[in-house]
Amino acid sequence: MGTQGDRIFQITAERGFPDPWLSFGDSLCDEAALSTELTRAISKARKEPTAQARTEATRVFQAKKANLRRCAGILDQVLGDYDASGMWTVLDERAGRLDVEDVLETWGRTQALHPFPVVLKSLEFNWGFMKEHGVRAFYEMTRGYVSRLQENTERWHDAWRGEAETGVVDRITSIECDLASIEAPMHCDVCKKTITALLYLDE
Repeated sequence: MGTQGDRIFQITAERGFPDPWLSFGDSLCDEAALSTELTRAISKARKEPTAQARTEATRVFQAKKANLRRCAGILDQVLGDYDASGMWTVLDERAGRLDVEDVLETWGRTQALHPFPVVLKSLEFNWGFMKEHGVRAFYEMTRGYVSRLQENTERWHDAWRGEAETGVVDRITSIECDLASIEAPMHCDVCKKTITALLYLDE
């Protein structure tokens, strides 16, 4: 075991994760970081309900929305570029040949610290979805996920505006929306690992 996985790791060590997938994964990591920053800003604004504290919460909301627009833009660009180049057909063929168990074994050497290894489970799901439905369909699904993260942020912002206007604290919406956002890297940072295995498979 480890034949495909070791080779993919060797090439990744030499070249790193390719763009635009590196940028996409990094931006979805920022989604979680901004969510944590936003939670802290809202907490501070609740304890110190000053104009400055509320302005800071608004600033972080805007940064979070801008980051998600960037993520959506990256995916929209890739969908169009790969349609034009015929890359989806190439990736589908490679997905069919990818030995998922083999590559997971390689990743498992460092990513199985927790009894429920989320990174490995996400990789397994991603490759399984690609094999069954096609690689483009996977990224259409991912684009829909980014849209839901955007809707999640709007719901959170609406709740915060209502809280600021009425003074009635809405903790549950903040908890729900923060949890949805901090989950993003477990899927979309893993996404760059998923696609890299296909891009480097025949190298």
